[in-house]
Amino acid sequence: MHYRLLILFFSLTLLSGQSLFNRFVGTDPFTGSSRSTAMGNTHLLNSTGSSNVRFNPANLGQMQSRFGFDFQVNRSSVFERWSMPVRDSFGEFLTHADYVANEFIFYGASLGLFGSTKIPGIGIAGMGFHYGPLTHFNYQYSEEVRGSYRIEDGEYASKDPIVGYQNLQTDGSPIMTSLGGGIQLAFLGDIDLCIGGAINLIQSTKSTDKVSIDTLYSDVINLSTLLDMNASTDMPSSNFMALSTTMKLFSWVNIGLSWEDKMESSTSIYSLQIDSTNGLFQYFDDGSYVINGIDYMKPEIKSLAVSLISDLENMMSIDFELDQVSYNSHLNLKDYKQYKFGFEYITQMGTPIRGGLVYRQAAILAMKPVSMFTFGSGKSIGNLKIDYAGTYSFQSFNYPDLFPVEGDIRSKYDLVRDSQLHLQLAATYKF
Repeated sequence: MHYRLLILFFSLTLLSGQSLFNRFVGTDPFTGSSRSTAMGNTHLLNSTGSSNVRFNPANLGQMQSRFGFDFQVNRSSVFERWSMPVRDSFGEFLTHADYVANEFIFYGASLGLFGSTKIPGIGIAGMGFHYGPLTHFNYQYSEEVRGSYRIEDGEYASKDPIVGYQNLQTDGSPIMTSLGGGIQLAFLGDIDLCIGGAINLIQSTKSTDKVSIDTLYSDVINLSTLLDMNASTDMPSSNFMALSTTMKLFSWVNIGLSWEDKMESSTSIYSLQIDSTNGLFQYFDDGSYVINGIDYMKPEIKSLAVSLISDLENMMSIDFELDQVSYNSHLNLKDYKQYKFGFEYITQMGTPIRGGLVYRQAAILAMKPVSMFTFGSGKSIGNLKIDYAGTYSFQSFNYPDLFPVEGDIRSKYDLVRDSQLHLQLAATYKF
């Protein structure tokens, strides 16, 4: 009981984060079941319920229940800091001083149905339906800007009063409906082989961009002169295919392969800009907002997974997964790999302890790789199973001042430090 309270306390006290580039590339599309998320995002072999339709439709042929449904809530919380370099009177670097601290929370939900039946002479056939978000383009930035005021003798006032706020907000969350099926082939004798496929339909999505400069006084010193803007874009619907197969080599070794096709959805008119000096996406240039429309690509994904299961009543499972993510140079994004490790240990009380690590290379040329820590557990009550999971990652990079001010003599890029905490709670009921 104590270790479960420790895991829950740890998940609630970690920092959280968001990406400045959500508007351009979206968040990580690997949002799977709570069990597979807790086990290092090893979704290929460890997805449960309707999440199999999304990540491994071949697993639908291995389900023993005739029918079931699940529901999952996802919470992405954020914490982001922007810092400027501070130097002494001799020009020597002292420290990075924070001038922006943004917090942001985004919620999402997914649900699905699944079931299987035995087909004489062939094996077990399963089908499923999954409904949930593919990614999101949400980002929020709010900077409190201060000015200066000379205090006369005997006068009470702040030397650096608030003069206004500089705000940027982008929104959009493509919703995906997945339909798929899988078959466990029984006529192959001792070979335990499953194959499956799915079609993923992405609905049309509205994406919004808002820029506002809120001034408290007529004097706009230290504030950007950008004009307020509120624009919306409709991202057209699209779809992509997914295929997978799993095989049990031995009683203690499972392997899996999967492939997802790429999907591109773009408006008829779109424009964006990439800084040639650092390779990073830009929001503003020469006093104007340079983004118009949207051009989003869900990359092609090829995955290979291996699961090692102990012979002692499946008390321990160790999993490895490799994902090859390919953009084919779309928007100057580079192909990258994800290396995943996860484990699940079942205690004598039947309670699972799950954890894992993910090492992800960067798709944006100027960014560094990111490591992710995952954790979670679950509880079964009759036919009802409740799972929870969390992931945490941290990233830092240099970026120019988001809202440039006329006359700013800053020559060095600011330091952006953001972290991400993603929590999941899922309930699955099997008949």
